[in-house]
Amino acid sequence: MSGAPLLDVDGLSIAFDAASGGAPAVDELSLTIRPGETLALVGESGCGKSTTALALMGLLDTRRTRVSANRLSFDGTDLSRLPEASWRRLRGGSIGMIFQDPLAALNPVRTVGRQIGEALSLHRGLTGRAARSETLELLRQVGIPEPARRIDDYPHRLSGGMRQRVLIAMALAGQPRLLIADEPTTALDVTIQAQILALLGSLQQQTGMALLLITHDLGIVGQLAHRVAVMYAGRKIEERPVHELFDDPRHPYTQRLLAARPRRSAARERLTEIPGAVPAPGAVAGGCAFAPRCEFAHAVCRDAVPAWRPLGEGGMRCVRDTRAVGDHVNDRRSHAA
Repeated sequence: MSGAPLLDVDGLSIAFDAASGGAPAVDELSLTIRPGETLALVGESGCGKSTTALALMGLLDTRRTRVSANRLSFDGTDLSRLPEASWRRLRGGSIGMIFQDPLAALNPVRTVGRQIGEALSLHRGLTGRAARSETLELLRQVGIPEPARRIDDYPHRLSGGMRQRVLIAMALAGQPRLLIADEPTTALDVTIQAQILALLGSLQQQTGMALLLITHDLGIVGQLAHRVAVMYAGRKIEERPVHELFDDPRHPYTQRLLAARPRRSAARERLTEIPGAVPAPGAVAGGCAFAPRCEFAHAVCRDAVPAWRPLGEGGMRCVRDTRAVGDHVNDRRSHAA
């Protein structure tokens, strides 16, 4: 993708004072997304992905959260200086979001038609018949069957997949230029997951919107993403074009993630595990946060946080030449097969 970034984030840090004693949950994160591009933000639970999404939507509680950045820009607008009134116009309008849990995100005492209509009224000024007509069109667009009947249903009357489609319709109501999808297929069965992913890809082609796909499931990344940014313990540790990252992962953590994903050709094979867990903010005093879980770590890995190293169209944060590490991982997987 060429052209100026639609979203331009440089040095984003987020700390929850009470929870972590001031240690950052997200540390010096930099991301760019261009119009029409899909960036996948991946990593285990607890690595800072959803916190990043909430910061980009201006939804973090500023009374207990410290957010700082060298640059936090959307379409030339400095988000770090945006007053709340401007955030309300931007949030749900030019920047839409699909949340993890549709049942929690939808209001249980309002019909889905009314909730979509509220978004249309706020961001596009549509009311009455015009809003209802556009709501029906959005429900059709996201594949809701019998939209004229479903428009007056309450969320609890819909299946999980249909509720997720309603959330997508609400996000599209503001005609977003950037859509943030936070684990959009969590808790859905495999068939519905495939339908939701196909829907997102189709909608992106139709509208030209950019997509930030947040997930821990590498299986869905290859279907939608142009680039992949891998996070660990609040830091970005590798970013590459999707085909390069899948073919030649360079950071030991990325290699472990890819080795741990299920493969159709090895249905009965035991999945590879990554020993240990993502550390809590502040739990690693210095050095590479992945070092305690990395079998290739040496003293230098624990001395200082590795610097970001450019690598083709991306880069990584590791002191080692990890091509040899990748060969070792692939050899070990071959012997286990």
